[in-house]
Amino acid sequence: MNDSSVVERTVVVTGATSGLGRAAAAQLVREPGVTVVVAARDAARGERAAAELTRAAAARASGRAIPLPLDLASLDSVRAFPAALDGARLPPLHALVANAGIQYTDRRHTTADGFEATFATNHLGHFLLIRLLLDRLAVDGRVVLVSSRTHKPQRLRNGGFPPPRWADARTLATPGEGSGQVAYSTSKLANAMTALELTRRIETLRPGAHIAVHALDPGLMPVTGLARDYPPLAQRLYLRAAPLLSALIPGATTAERSGAQLARMTLDPSFAAPPQGPRNGRYVELTRDGEPSAQARDPRLAAELWRDSEALVGLA
Repeated sequence: MNDSSVVERTVVVTGATSGLGRAAAAQLVREPGVTVVVAARDAARGERAAAELTRAAAARASGRAIPLPLDLASLDSVRAFPAALDGARLPPLHALVANAGIQYTDRRHTTADGFEATFATNHLGHFLLIRLLLDRLAVDGRVVLVSSRTHKPQRLRNGGFPPPRWADARTLATPGEGSGQVAYSTSKLANAMTALELTRRIETLRPGAHIAVHALDPGLMPVTGLARDYPPLAQRLYLRAAPLLSALIPGATTAERSGAQLARMTLDPSFAAPPQGPRNGRYVELTRDGEPSAQARDPRLAAELWRDSEALVGLA
């Protein structure tokens, strides 16, 4: 760590206590000079994860991890996060990895702010966090959002997962009747839209900073932490079925494989913004460049989502 060539930098990863986020964090702390901020809603789990990641990093004389509290379902918690990050006195902020996600069985779950929980956590919380941290990103920094192939209308290829049902953001943020799976796939559509709209706006928001913005479809990962918000019986059934689903569903992958790709998109020079990188606003499907859905690529819908999201989180 005394090597003068080592670049000290910080990466914030939401949802880094389990699943994809934990796997990505494990890859990131292997890099000398990298401090991974484990942004977690459960303080105890965040502390355990950060300690385990740091111990693994110490064995390789590489990076480190620290925990900071963040509940994406609470706009107050998101607003408090930048000050906590500043107070930790860490190296310059290189990247924000917007990975955390929840999935309920229905749309009746409500946040403290009165929003439908899946849309609020997966989209609104990340939207506000990105906006608040954007000015803190170092030159040549990155924002990487985790979307999902479930945002495309391809139910067969998605292992039977229902496609999104788009509406304006205010409607999507209102709790009510409906499928939790549809709410999840719709929130992942919002993530893809946000990545593309942020790419269109980044030069205005951070002129000359060369901030790269990308989105990742990590593939179908039956063995993840998404079932943690299911009822206890549903959790047990899902956890028993997950290994079988991984073996039977074409294209299913693991958190470790997808986490390695997420880490590459965060640090690898090939994902830097122009002029260093090939292009900004890449949408990667596991390991290859792909294309978001037609809805995600619609600039009118994305601009409306951006405008309505600003109003919902209090930025407008």
